[in-house]
Amino acid sequence: MSTQLLRIKMVLIGEGAVGKTSIARAYLGQAFTSGYKATIGADFYVKRDVIEDAVMGKVNCEFLIWDLAGQVQFTQVRPLYYRGARAAIAVFDITRKETFYALPSWIHEFWKNAGGVWPLILVGNKADLRGQRECVPQSVGMLYAQKLSQIIGVEVPYVETSALTGYNIRDAFHKLVLVLLAYYRKKFLQRMQK
Repeated sequence: MSTQLLRIKMVLIGEGAVGKTSIARAYLGQAFTSGYKATIGADFYVKRDVIEDAVMGKVNCEFLIWDLAGQVQFTQVRPLYYRGARAAIAVFDITRKETFYALPSWIHEFWKNAGGVWPLILVGNKADLRGQRECVPQSVGMLYAQKLSQIIGVEVPYVETSALTGYNIRDAFHKLVLVLLAYYRKKFLQRMQK
């Protein structure tokens, strides 16, 4: 296991009420709270974890998680929170297709304010409601993830989660680390070939 600590400033982005805060809280091991309470500006969390990477083995990670408010009134302050972010989890609510269609503007905002095309993963939250309501098909999320993969140059996974049940929450954060490591390996190889 690597003794070095990989510190990752990452942002949770997406429309209001898609479950960004609930995803962060579930990853931290906190209980799900029903009822919607909007994030004001941003919330900040720290979580240490060990991720298994095929190349590096076990990697000690420290996530600096910035949970950004999704409401329009916070558009002017959000750029401050992106500074130094090197990864993102772009979240939509699978039961609200408009939150999926808003993702391109969120991703553009992240890349513009973080100063580059940084890696991310795509998360469709509220998977516990699939089959109970009309939902964005998994194939649509996977197709968009493939398009993002072409832009970034590394595979962008599509993960469906449920902050209510904890389904795939830890997996989403682990996949984000793997994407980030693949991104840096690719950049390193490109520099070596010059």
